[in-house]
Amino acid sequence: MGILKKVKKAVDALLEQENENYEKGVDFERYVIELFLKNKRYFAIHSWTRDISNKHQGVMVESDSDPDILIRYKPTDEKFAVECKYRSQLYNDKLCWTTWEKLEDYRLFAQKNRIPTFIVIGLGGDPRNPEQMFCIPLEKAKYPELYPSVFRRFERDPRRSFFWKSGVLH
Repeated sequence: MGILKKVKKAVDALLEQENENYEKGVDFERYVIELFLKNKRYFAIHSWTRDISNKHQGVMVESDSDPDILIRYKPTDEKFAVECKYRSQLYNDKLCWTTWEKLEDYRLFAQKNRIPTFIVIGLGGDPRNPEQMFCIPLEKAKYPELYPSVFRRFERDPRRSFFWKSGVLH
């Protein structure tokens, strides 16, 4: 096999993996939204980012750097943001959930909009049925990689509907 064929095969494999990861992320976002919409009386989806920058080479959509979902709690009209991440497993016993650049984007969003922001992470199983789920306030997710001593404090039942109480998402 020539070197060009080997390179093409490697690039194709990487693109296939990237598409698979993107689809898992979208599936997990849909799953999280379903958990909110079980309580339509309480929650409304105010906005949902489309993540289209990667689909159009060279076109950066500023809102793609915002958290995935902006949700409104209907009884008090409060809004909060949710960034969804699905990971099939830990890496070196840590939860690698983002990059430093994206973490800074989320912090700037929360600060600029004065809005509580939460990281909802599905771990293991399937994106539409994760084995575990964590709902971490952004200010507690200080690093792109989190040790179990941090993320385990925010574990929640992955099948239970979300609820909002006193500015905290559960």
